[in-house]
Amino acid sequence: MAIVDDPRLAPYLAKKLGGTDLSIRKEWQNTEGWSMETFSLAVEYTKDGERVAQEIILRREPPGGLLEPYDSSTEYRILSALQGTGVDIPKTFWYEPDPAVFDRPFYAMEKVDGEVHFLTQSDDPNFRLIPDDEERASLTEDFIANLVRIHACDWRSLGLDFLGDPGPGKGAALKQTEYWSDVIERAGFRKKPLVTLAVNWLRNNAPETDSVRLVHGDYRTGNFIYKDKRIRAILDWEMTHLGDPHEDIVYVTGSLWRSPPPTNWVCHLLPEEEFLERYEEQSGMKIDREKLEYFQVLLDLKAVGIISTAANAFARNKTPDLKPGAFATLLDLAYAGLAQHLNGGLKA
Repeated sequence: MAIVDDPRLAPYLAKKLGGTDLSIRKEWQNTEGWSMETFSLAVEYTKDGERVAQEIILRREPPGGLLEPYDSSTEYRILSALQGTGVDIPKTFWYEPDPAVFDRPFYAMEKVDGEVHFLTQSDDPNFRLIPDDEERASLTEDFIANLVRIHACDWRSLGLDFLGDPGPGKGAALKQTEYWSDVIERAGFRKKPLVTLAVNWLRNNAPETDSVRLVHGDYRTGNFIYKDKRIRAILDWEMTHLGDPHEDIVYVTGSLWRSPPPTNWVCHLLPEEEFLERYEEQSGMKIDREKLEYFQVLLDLKAVGIISTAANAFARNKTPDLKPGAFATLLDLAYAGLAQHLNGGLKA
């Protein structure tokens, strides 16, 4: 059975690509992502009298999953706005809101040649995801540079104000606290005493934000394509919003993305202090260590929100994908992380 409905999709793609006699030569669904559905298509069509071969990516909203409710138009608009900013991203082609074309809304973009690191992969006796030191150094350089560019972009002039400016002061922290509180509420887990305690603590201890920045929201190893020891494209912009850049800093340094001992590198790339120092040097922003403690608790609440949403989607049989079910088994681990870091905050 074909992954995509060729008779329905082929004429549509031909029209969008400005060609005729289009055929889908190869199709496969990418398995790396745990959220939006990603399809790779190798197509051939005739344009200006010549036969053209091209590979494209379709990113489609799933029926349910980790980050529902989904809106693929948001990710498309973000990626389109960031073209030409220096951030390594795929080129976007178009957005299609009509579910009649491919069952659910989707957008099309270029296929970037390269690979994605799987966080469970082990390649050497020290269980390093990136055992080649030269490659690790060059990826680190690109990794930090892209994060700095994201945080430095002029989101107003790029038309990204549609993401919702939380305003100065405590707005960024409070907006994200309420957002994830609502996510957990929709999933049916908001009445947990630990969640209530965490939400109240986050509300009462919200830090000030001097400058609202574009925040990727899921910035880590595993969310970029690399080739020839360089980053080619930053992926997965579904949680991107306007807020405090300390959110991304905490996400990078989070325990889930670290290499195991003896290195304990953040995102399998470099020591934490080196990352913080290099980010400060390149961005010109001084990282507030106390803010990191606050946003760590917010990150733990976010983890509960994502995993509880996955659990709810799987329990209600909203998706045939088994990945949300597998992800749901991590809920107790997310609660434990929230309790640990919240306990530290309560003692401070």
